[in-house]
Amino acid sequence: MENTTNNLNVTKDVNIDGASSTTDIPTAPCSANKFAGASIVDVMSAKDPAFVAKLDASAIEDVVELKISRFFDQVGSFFPENVHELIMSKVEKPLIIQVLRRVGGNRIKASKILGINRNTLRKRMKIYGI
Repeated sequence: MENTTNNLNVTKDVNIDGASSTTDIPTAPCSANKFAGASIVDVMSAKDPAFVAKLDASAIEDVVELKISRFFDQVGSFFPENVHELIMSKVEKPLIIQVLRRVGGNRIKASKILGINRNTLRKRMKIYGI
């Protein structure tokens, strides 16, 4: 469920670690470039620079492995179906968003950077509600 108000993206979702949360991510008002705006790292940098410094010192694989491990710790002996699809969607969506931000929303450039066909990019954007 997603609702946009007052330049905040308010998203209620079940996180990869199994916790349900509501996240406020400040973004620019919807304009010609809906991908412009503050990223989560920008927000966290302002709130907790030490946390961001720790993230910067960690490899992406280590952070992802930690989150996956916490997810499995949370679900215990119950293993949901389609875990691969769930994990990949949680990684792919922010990847697409970040690339689109950096190319100003240009889908052709984004698809080249991502190494996927622009029709595939458009399909994934629709799936993830981007």
